[in-house]
Amino acid sequence: MMEILTFLLRLAGAGLVLLAVSHIPIGRHLKWTEDARGMSPVNRSIFHVHTIFICVVLVMMGLPCLLEPRIFLEPSRAGSWLAWSISAFWGLRLYFQWFVYRADLWRGKRLETAMHWWFTFVWIGLAALFALCGMWQAWISG
Repeated sequence: MMEILTFLLRLAGAGLVLLAVSHIPIGRHLKWTEDARGMSPVNRSIFHVHTIFICVVLVMMGLPCLLEPRIFLEPSRAGSWLAWSISAFWGLRLYFQWFVYRADLWRGKRLETAMHWWFTFVWIGLAALFALCGMWQAWISG
């Protein structure tokens, strides 16, 4: 079981780092620069800073998974907190995917609908993976 979780954590880590880097083409596709020009200077600055910090958080979540997945699997209070916290983070992100984003932004649009469903499965997978790590820690240390 530990080998499977280690593999899945490395896969998730690579995916999270890739997601951070993919914000560049995503931003171009969604025309963030053009949209930001219409914002007030303070809102434009906040938008850019938040986007950068989202990418930093994704990398900071991804690198431990990719380089040191045992952090989430070896019994420790810190590892348990980390696993459950990241699981809650992605569970909350899943909630926002369905109940905060307006459905008319994706329904009836082929690419947007495909992306909505793709990310739904990604968020479910990440929340479940880190919950499994938290349960694994409880089981082996219990």
